[in-house]
Order: sequence, then structure tokens, then C-alpha cells
Amino acid sequence: MSSFCEQVVKRKFSLANKILIAAIGMAFAAAELYCIFVAMKYQQPSVFVLAICIALLAIAVLLFMFPRIKNVEYDYSVMGNTLSVDKVINLSKRKKVARVEISTIEALGRLNDEEVPNYKYGRQKDASDGSNESTYFCVYTSDKGKCLLLFSPNEKIMNGMKPHLNRDLVIKHFYNKK
Repeated sequence: MSSFCEQVVKRKFSLANKILIAAIGMAFAAAELYCIFVAMKYQQPSVFVLAICIALLAIAVLLFMFPRIKNVEYDYSVMGNTLSVDKVINLSKRKKVARVEISTIEALGRLNDEEVPNYKYGRQKDASDGSNESTYFCVYTSDKGKCLLLFSPNEKIMNGMKPHLNRDLVIKHFYNKK
């Protein structure tokens, strides 16, 4: 009989995302001011129309992009030997981030406690909540080669993965033996 565990993690709005939104807003404001100054200097109505179009585009981009960047959740589920990680954007759009056969996991650990193995990864995915203290790394093999997954599982997800993990990983992470 297969076990099923599920967890939803909300991504924290990072400083990098705030800087991105501010930079986009400042770029639109600079373009707007440039168009207004050119229109005032040369008194051409076509530049005023361009300035209005830039202002409307800036409002549209900031209104539609900001909530999408801010409202990101990750859904982790363990069903048998499979760990599925999905990205949920704005509670409406779901994208597959990773499907991992748990038995193919080669390395697993807390991001702060251990060093991530230095491989050339075919794929790197960050599906964590954004805080380093609860983030785990997972190195597994897929058709793309070695892949790195950063995620923030709770104890229920870790216990759901336990029966399918490599014996050495189970001893290291669940029984604190090295």
C-alpha cells in the first residue's frame, strides 16, 4: 500500500523581487519623464501620446506582474517512491517543477548544516520557502543528468520519503549517525 503526504509552502517575497519591481517602476518613470520633456521642448503632440502609452503600459505591467511574483506557493507531495514538486502561481496556475524518484536521491541534507556536493548539475530548481534555516538540498539523477533541488519539507514529507531513501541517507538524517 502506498502512502501519501502533502505540504504547501508559501514563498517569502524576497529582497531581489522587491528590487526588481522598483527597477521596473523607475525605468518606466524615467521613460515617461524623458517623453514629457521632449514633448515640452519640441511641442509635438505625438510625443505626448507616446508618454501616455508608456504610462498605461507601466501601470499594466506593475498591476499584473506584482501579484504574480508575490503569490507563489510550492506543493510537495510524496506518493510511494515519487516526490512531486509543483509551483502554484497566484492560486490559479500550476506548473510542474520536479518529479523525483526517491530511490534515485544520492545526497540529501539541510542547506545550512552541510555543503552541497560540487557537481555539474543538468538542472537546478529552487522550490524552497526562501528561508535558509528550513531549506534542504536534494541531489538526484534524472534523464538530464544530476539535478539539484532546494526545498523546505516538513517532518511529514521527510517521513514519507524515509522508506524509499538510500539506507545511508536514512541513518544520517533520521538517526543522526555518520
